[in-house]
This record gives sequence, C-alpha cells and structure tokens, in this order.
Amino acid sequence: MTLYPALPLILVAAGLVLLAVVAYLARLVRRHRRSLGKLLKLAKTSLDPLQLPTAAWPALYDGGLTRIEYSGDWFGQPVQGNLGAAHHGSRPFTFKVVSNNDVRLDFRLYARTDRGEARLFAENLAGVFHLLLETAVHSKMEALSAALAEQAKLTLYLQHDLRNLAQWVEWLAADFAADTDDATLLGIARRLRASAPHAAARAKHILGATCKNHSAPSPVPQVVSLAEAIRQAAEHAGISVTLDQDARVFLRRDLLDRTLDNLFTNVAPLLRLHAGMSIRVDIECDANKVSARINMPRLEEIAQLPPENLFEPFASGRPGGLGLGLYQAHKSVREAGGELTAELHESTICFLLTLPGAKV
Repeated sequence: MTLYPALPLILVAAGLVLLAVVAYLARLVRRHRRSLGKLLKLAKTSLDPLQLPTAAWPALYDGGLTRIEYSGDWFGQPVQGNLGAAHHGSRPFTFKVVSNNDVRLDFRLYARTDRGEARLFAENLAGVFHLLLETAVHSKMEALSAALAEQAKLTLYLQHDLRNLAQWVEWLAADFAADTDDATLLGIARRLRASAPHAAARAKHILGATCKNHSAPSPVPQVVSLAEAIRQAAEHAGISVTLDQDARVFLRRDLLDRTLDNLFTNVAPLLRLHAGMSIRVDIECDANKVSARINMPRLEEIAQLPPENLFEPFASGRPGGLGLGLYQAHKSVREAGGELTAELHESTICFLLTLPGAKV
C-alpha cells in the first residue's frame, strides 16, 4: 500500500509549475535580449539626445515599460514630453541628465508591474536608456565645445585679417598723403579700384570680429530706455520696428545691445526682401521686472526649427546663418540678469525678453 498516494500527482504538478516558470522566465529573457539589442543599436546612430526617447520607445515598450515622461531645460528653452499611456500606481524609475548650465532633463519611466522579474528586467532597460542619454548628451557637448573652439580659432584668423586690412588702409593713406601730383593720384586711385574688391571681401569676413581691450574698465549696469535701445538696434539692422510703450531697465547696456543686435540681425536679411513687414514689440512692467514681447514674422525662408533647438549653438534656422546669434543673445541676457525664451506660432516667432527694471 502506497504511503502517499497523491505524491505522484504532487510531483507532476510541481514539475508543470516549474516548467511554466522556466518558460515564463525564458520568454522574459528573450524579450529582454531583443529589447536590449534594439537599444544598443541606437548607440551607433547619430540621433540628437531629444530624439532618443521617441527612437527608443518601441524597444522600451517591448521590454516592459509603459510610459516615459520628461521635462527640463534645453539650452535655456523649457522642454517636456511623454510617450505611452498614462500610468498610475507603480513606482517610476527616475533619473536626471545634466550638463553644465545648458542641459537639465528629468526622466520618469513606468513599468507594467511593480514587482517580480518583469520589473527587474524593465529596470535594467531603463538603466541602459539612461546611459544612452548620458552618452548622447556628453557627445553633443563635446562636439559643441570643439565647434566653439574652432570658432575661437576662426576669430584669431579674422583678427589677423583685420591687421592686414588696417595695414592696407595705412599704406593707401600714406600714398595719398605723400603724392600731390594729379597724375600720380590718379594712378593710386586706379590701384585702389583694382584692389578694392579683395579688400571688401576681407572686410566682410571680419565684420563680426571684435578686439577686446583688456585695459578698458568693465562696463557697469545703468538705467536704459528699453524703447530707445530697441529702436537703435532696429535702425542698425536696417529694419522697421513698431512699439508704443517704453520702460526703463537697469543693466549693462553692452549686453542689451548685443542681445538686440543678435535678435534683429538674425532676421534682417529676410525682412529686407519683404517690403512692408515690421517687427512689433510690446513692453510691460511688472514689479521689478520689464517684459518685452518681440513678435517677428515667421518667414518661409527660415527653416522650421523645433522650439527646443532655437537657442542651441550652430542650429541655425536662417539660410547662410552660422547658428550663434540666438545662442549669444540668450547668454548675454542671462549675464545681464534677465531671461530670453521663444514661442513658435503659425505665422510668427515671439521672443519674450525679461529684464531687471530700474527702481523709480
């Protein structure tokens, strides 16, 4: 007589359960390996960091994640987004991606389940995705640093060209001063006409270069009429501006001028081609701050840059543009104690300039 008549059934049931568990784990492992392979393939691409969430989403979803949420700051412009269905109840995987003061992104990833091996595998995928983002941001910042270093080297070349051009002007002036005979002066004028195109071409290359005088005192903040500064910057760029209000701000005038020059010259070549178009500026005062909404036409010639890339270095939206104007404008405003953001609308680009107001 068998002592435990149910023992064979128990063993069979245990075996079936073990087989089901092994099959379940094998399926999880295969799914995880497949998702991990897709993520690792993205590491070999040249995707922008802000494009990675969308590109990685199919692999993350297949690996057990149901939602991605992110928000933060990308070169001074607020960004946010999400992928997947809204999820409540489970604890999210969170991490930050930060680079200097230019990039700060907060990520939250939600898994289908809050426990077990499935969550463990999902957490592993979230960690790989985090490393992908960190690597992409690090690579981008290295590329930007190299590009900025190249730009600094270019400035040195431009300063050298400026020296040569100054010598050319000095020699030409000396020739004109030394000779009083009309025939000789006519010969000098003919030489000037022959060399003028080369000199003009060199001058165009050095217009943006400046030679900083280290012995000059550093500029100090002062009370500035914002409307007057805007009008002067617009006249310098050769464009028309419409504004009715005025307010006084307290900041370094050179930083304000640099900001406005970069904003207006960015669109000036295109505005000159469209007669009758102007820039409208609305100025408002609020407590100790002054806000100026600079509404510019969104012309067809301007590339359709995403809002988050407007202030990114070398991401020019203007044909022939270098891509440093808006970046320098944003940096100058921050150095002056203000902020600069942008809104893209269907037919306009609105720059919101927030500056410290002058105490009455």
